[in-house]
Amino acid sequence: MKIICTTIYAITISLLLTVQGLSQNTNITISGFVRDSTSGEALIGTNILLYKDTLNMDSTPYRGAASNTYGFYALPKILPGNYYLIARNIGYKTLISKINVDINSGRVQYDFMLAPESINLREVIVQGEKKDESISSTIDVNPEILKSLPSLSGEVDLFKILQMLPGVKAENELSNGLYVRGGSPDQNLTLVDGAIIYNPSHLGNFASTFNSEAIHSIRLIKGAYPAEYGGRLSSVLDINLRSGTKQKEKGSLGVGLINSHITLEGPLGSNTSYMISGRKMYYDLIQKNIIKNNNVPVYGFFDLNGKITINSSESNVITLSGLYSSDNLTNPDDNESEYDIKWKNAMANFTWLHINSNSLFITSSFSFIDYQFQSILQDKTPNSTANNYYSLSKLRDLNFKSNAEIHWLTNSTLKVGLEFVLHNYSLLYSNFYDPRLETTLSEYPDVVSNEISIFFENKGNFTDWLKTNIGIRGYYLKENKYFRAEPHISAQILLSDNLTLNTAFAITHQFLHLVIRNDIALPTDLWYPSSTKIDPSESRQYVLGFDFSSGAKEYLISLEGYYKDMKNLYEFQNAPSVEIGESVANNFTKGEGEAYGIELFVNKRLGKLTGWIGYTLSWTKRKFDYLNAGKVFYPKYDRRHDVSIVLGYNFDEHWEVGMTWTYATGQGYTLTDGQYGFQNIGVNDNYNLHFNYSNRNSYRLPAYHKLDFSVKYKFPWLGYSFETYVSFYNVYNHQNPFAYYTTYKQGSGSGSLPVPKVNQISLFPFIPSIGINMKF
Repeated sequence: MKIICTTIYAITISLLLTVQGLSQNTNITISGFVRDSTSGEALIGTNILLYKDTLNMDSTPYRGAASNTYGFYALPKILPGNYYLIARNIGYKTLISKINVDINSGRVQYDFMLAPESINLREVIVQGEKKDESISSTIDVNPEILKSLPSLSGEVDLFKILQMLPGVKAENELSNGLYVRGGSPDQNLTLVDGAIIYNPSHLGNFASTFNSEAIHSIRLIKGAYPAEYGGRLSSVLDINLRSGTKQKEKGSLGVGLINSHITLEGPLGSNTSYMISGRKMYYDLIQKNIIKNNNVPVYGFFDLNGKITINSSESNVITLSGLYSSDNLTNPDDNESEYDIKWKNAMANFTWLHINSNSLFITSSFSFIDYQFQSILQDKTPNSTANNYYSLSKLRDLNFKSNAEIHWLTNSTLKVGLEFVLHNYSLLYSNFYDPRLETTLSEYPDVVSNEISIFFENKGNFTDWLKTNIGIRGYYLKENKYFRAEPHISAQILLSDNLTLNTAFAITHQFLHLVIRNDIALPTDLWYPSSTKIDPSESRQYVLGFDFSSGAKEYLISLEGYYKDMKNLYEFQNAPSVEIGESVANNFTKGEGEAYGIELFVNKRLGKLTGWIGYTLSWTKRKFDYLNAGKVFYPKYDRRHDVSIVLGYNFDEHWEVGMTWTYATGQGYTLTDGQYGFQNIGVNDNYNLHFNYSNRNSYRLPAYHKLDFSVKYKFPWLGYSFETYVSFYNVYNHQNPFAYYTTYKQGSGSGSLPVPKVNQISLFPFIPSIGINMKF
């Protein structure tokens, strides 16, 4: 192991030195950071244009670039002379500077501080706006959209917005994961400031996982992602937290009927800033004390996000970020089943950003992740053991990675990176629950897994009409000496000024598996690492599509098709039974899957009326030798048709309304269609009863549809900015069921057998809410 790590590290360092040598042989490089002048936040995707000798905006610029995730840009191979440097970003005043480059300049650093500008045309979602990138299936979501759409708490769940996009689904409204293009939630790589998060969402879509005030940028790559990302089969969700303003102490406070939140930020000295954001949901307390005798699950959560940014010099930035969240879902008092589901997410991350004298951009980070999930499910019917279940899992990761980025050619950027992950996993699993089980987890040995990867990626514009992103990523898994190389290729072909052809191909692998009980309706998250018995999953992805934008960029129409095949997928066998101390992996079965579909996205991005319409036609299939008699079946989240409409309208600077409507084909489910039993002759003459199930997911729930609406009013008062809101959840009170499950009820008469009973857990009804937010 040490030899492999040393070898990979030596190769990476050698490549970095080679790349650095290439940069030293070039001419002068102009580089720097682009930030917001009031908050100090990095401005991603700012267009940097360089004009030589004279400023003629109608002519083609001498050179161009766009700022990356950290707001950094670089213009290599600049000849000595006089130049005009221009920075442009929607919503900010354009800044023009004249600079002189002489033969002795070396690296010229020029930082931009752009001032916000009020504009009448408001941007909602930016897709494909970055001129130097060629990443298919990518959507950058403006965090401002999270503040303008309907919700119960005055802020919208980030995952709810993502579920409104074509190709992105939730299993049901209580689902806490995203299903992207036929992939399960564990197949999505979720990063917060570069650190992996295993369960990044709260339950029930009541509020965003992160306070919208704490989010700086959101990027979703739905498939065939670049080589710099890895370890998941389906998609990438890359989230960056805000650094906090360097100007003065600021904050925001929101108080609602079911939850409240607060965000504080400001400077810590001349070169340091902080941001901290917390939220508490108390809907569970309302249910217990006010809304009694209902069948809605009792739910509450708490979360906290924070970040400290230290600008130690012009070329060095250090960030410390963290996250903590805790959720608890329990049954109402009058429910026939007793369940208690709780999970906790904790993350701490240290990142060092460094730029050397030749504009070699290096980021190194070290993170610790602690994720825990516990499920308890008991049938309260007397003398019944149907659907009883208990699991407690703890997953702790140590992650180190270092990436280097160099603008080594005029129109090419090379990225090289190394990543090492140590997984430590503890698991206790049983078909019954006893309180003493919660104290015995430490008695079982941990599962340890080591994962090493290295990647190379080059983004380049070969011509004015062709942009490419070509890369390769290599993996090594110590436990089973598993090594694989993954090619990642994407291209954009500019057919005209308004029409672009996008295509991509990628092979991806995954070394952690989320295995769930399909015979249990409630969440039963069970993460399990690859080992000598459990093979890594593998996927091949193909993407082809077109983007069309109107002349004024007011409308964007995207049509994209995809195909994805998957191998080495894992699920529980039928009727799994695990004895205490036995490996739960003995109850897994391996299979394969495929997903394909077409997505249409019509986005109005500018004007008083903004929003989008999305439609997806898709198929998702699975096949396991020991499930469904070896026949192909459709998983729960297979939805043939999926429609979403998202609209917002700004009447003026005070009033705005928002509306969302969704429709989806009902999810599949497996129904109990009978029972059978064996009599204990000669003992007590009782029957051991068992359920008989239909083919897997051969039934479908009714079609899901729901309308949400909100009205917001902004006003100043006592020198502060206030916002009041009224939201209406499920306006026409459509009773969407999210699960059916079977229990026993005692038969009538002496000595009669228990009778199976199908129960329904309903989703949330029409719920109005009101609240107020304040900025200070």
